[in-house]
Amino acid sequence: MTSVLIADDHPLMLEAVAGLFSDTAFDVVARCQDGAQALAALERLSPQLAILDVHMPRLSGLDLLREVRSRNWPTRVLLLTAGLDSAPILEALKLRVDGLVLKGAAGDVLVRAARSAADGVQWVDRDIMDKVLPLLAGGETTPGLTPRETEVVRLVAQGRRNKEIARDLGISEGTVKMHLHNLYEKLSVTSRTELAILARERNLG
Repeated sequence: MTSVLIADDHPLMLEAVAGLFSDTAFDVVARCQDGAQALAALERLSPQLAILDVHMPRLSGLDLLREVRSRNWPTRVLLLTAGLDSAPILEALKLRVDGLVLKGAAGDVLVRAARSAADGVQWVDRDIMDKVLPLLAGGETTPGLTPRETEVVRLVAQGRRNKEIARDLGISEGTVKMHLHNLYEKLSVTSRTELAILARERNLG
């Protein structure tokens, strides 16, 4: 079971999110109604995953993400946001958030995002990606990529998953993963979200 902490200052939202994880491989070990409660629970319980509202009293979800990163805690962090305000989203990406999901997303989407984040694979809602990527567009080019790697980067920037990339390029998912590993090394990025942002910055998408 994956231990998960959930924090939201709206009790109904808190219970709704917690309810999504009943009968799943997640064990909800704490439910917190503000950031200070969440920080204390994070320190005490060290859950594998924390699902946090971006906007909470006392300490925000972003504040908690900063704490997790600065203290080098192993907890993965997934943030829930009610809107598409660019500033907190960009800050969260800068801090290498493990997941970003809109509060209006379907319940099964949140559960999939939580599974992905818990497994160490960053998940960012496509609507969020569509919002922030144009803000980061630029004209720099990146030498040293093979034609196939460039195709993979372009498809990642379009929000495609590995299975879709494999289908479009006529290759296996394993080969896609190999290309992504090589791209992370060449471009000094650590997630597909960073890769997508870099692709747009350098006109590769």
